[in-house]
Amino acid sequence: MGVIDRLYGFVVIRGWKMWISYKTQVALTMINWVIPVFIYFFIGITLGFGKLSAIKNYTAFMVIGTAFQGYFSASVTTLAGRIRNEELIGTLEYLIASPLRPMALMMYNTVWGLIINSISALLVLLIGLGLGITYRANLLSSIVFLILYLASIIGLNLIAGAVVLIVKQGNPIALFTSVASNLLGGVVFPISVLPTWLQYISYSLSLTWALSGLRGAMLYGYSIPKLLNYLWPLAVLAVIYIVIGVALSSYAFMKILKEGSVHMY
Repeated sequence: MGVIDRLYGFVVIRGWKMWISYKTQVALTMINWVIPVFIYFFIGITLGFGKLSAIKNYTAFMVIGTAFQGYFSASVTTLAGRIRNEELIGTLEYLIASPLRPMALMMYNTVWGLIINSISALLVLLIGLGLGITYRANLLSSIVFLILYLASIIGLNLIAGAVVLIVKQGNPIALFTSVASNLLGGVVFPISVLPTWLQYISYSLSLTWALSGLRGAMLYGYSIPKLLNYLWPLAVLAVIYIVIGVALSSYAFMKILKEGSVHMY
């Protein structure tokens, strides 16, 4: 079985077909994607955020943040959630016993989370058009930042999945990323308004650098040289996340196989 066949199995069969089979859940999920955009939009109008010197166009600022924040919070819970579900229904042993290597199993399960959040991001960006946003995207810069951002998300996915394999119940990584992305990532307000010590924490998040770069690339058409101050920290964090994720995942599989705790939940 080749890579394409495996991607088809994990993305189309286990991901897309299962997702669309629950119509109510699809509708509720899409509503959950859309509602925050309008909430922040009307809050911005009511409080006059558009007049803040730190943000020239609050609607555009917020839409880019909301569109790409989902990768950071929801994608991290996707792999961990799938592993937890496999533990509960007793099929994790069968997956590990399959011809796939454990690391490949983790990676293939990560892909669906990236795809579903890409749909969410596209929907939010289209809503932004309806709210009057003009995108002046530099295609190359946007793609580079998106690739590095997704690489960092893969690393976080691996970390979260490994933690679930080890601790079984509870997902502190997912909780942290959800809270951190909304509070510290510069999603709906600039991190410059945060206390200095919180700003330093936000600098450790790939989301912070990715959103700054994507806003410059998609709203103002900045080229890569103009965005280097955001690009290199994002690249460094992506490498760090992936290295930690791979190492922790390898340790997690080694631990549960050695202890014989694969079937435990």
